[in-house]
Amino acid sequence: MAGIPDYYKTLGVSRDATTDEVKKAYRKKARTAHPDAGGDEEEFKKINEAYEVLGDEKKRKLYDQYGTADANRIPNGWGGQGFNVNMGGSGFGSWADILDSIRKGEGAFGGSWDMSDIFAGMGGMGGQAAQPRPQKGRDVNVTLDVTFDEAFRGATKRVTVRVPGTTGPETFDCNVPAGAVDNGRVRYTGKGEPGTNGGAAGDLLITTHIKPHKLYARNGADVLMDLPLSLDEAVLGANVEIPAPNGSRVRLKVPAGTQDGAVLKVRGAGAPKVKRTGTGDLLVTAQVRIPKEVNDRQRQALEAFRAASDKKVRSW
Repeated sequence: MAGIPDYYKTLGVSRDATTDEVKKAYRKKARTAHPDAGGDEEEFKKINEAYEVLGDEKKRKLYDQYGTADANRIPNGWGGQGFNVNMGGSGFGSWADILDSIRKGEGAFGGSWDMSDIFAGMGGMGGQAAQPRPQKGRDVNVTLDVTFDEAFRGATKRVTVRVPGTTGPETFDCNVPAGAVDNGRVRYTGKGEPGTNGGAAGDLLITTHIKPHKLYARNGADVLMDLPLSLDEAVLGANVEIPAPNGSRVRLKVPAGTQDGAVLKVRGAGAPKVKRTGTGDLLVTAQVRIPKEVNDRQRQALEAFRAASDKKVRSW
């Protein structure tokens, strides 16, 4: 049917995949697509929708036969006449089974056929308007500004949200986890817009935005910083004391001959890893500073260095 998604393609499994294979594929894809892990929310919804069908034996059978697990959308049935057909719980099997039994004169329970058998399985005669289906409320998205230190260490922030369809604004405490990343999400189930026809409320999604820091930047759990170096430190090497993002100070060994743009690593000095153990690293980028002016002694030393150099820096 046109517009019906290919759930097997969504989960990346074959049509003869076992229930365990479907479950494993779902867990693998959901883990990477989950919004709290930086995944795409729409893709995560599609993955859950596919598993809701393929992970259920009855729904999967309907989907394989008709291209949809929604009984109200089963093609070539009596839905256009107002019937709400639910074959899964009727005990009749498929329409082909019912019609074949009618031709043979067999009843629903071994006796002769009576049309009341059919309508009992359907929940009554047609012509009755279909009941409105429960609809989940829409998710509400909010952006929360946090400082570098709040995201690094974790913080509790008071948030006021005006959710459409509710009586008024709601204020509550949002727990920003230690190691929160820029554009990371904190999800509050059932705090979004109310559902309709008895459907569940949507979720509240709070997206964290990390304000710029004068020294540091973030790349996931890794913390990035620049380290200005004098010419002699880069050429001869040095031990430099630098501020770490956790508030301490660490000594960093700068190897002799360090080039401008080289990245030096301080292992374990980054941010905590959200939902995982361990921490990231502190990645320090060397920035060799060339003086615009030199004094007489510096000039003499540089001229002596040039006179003593026997290697060319250019290949042409």
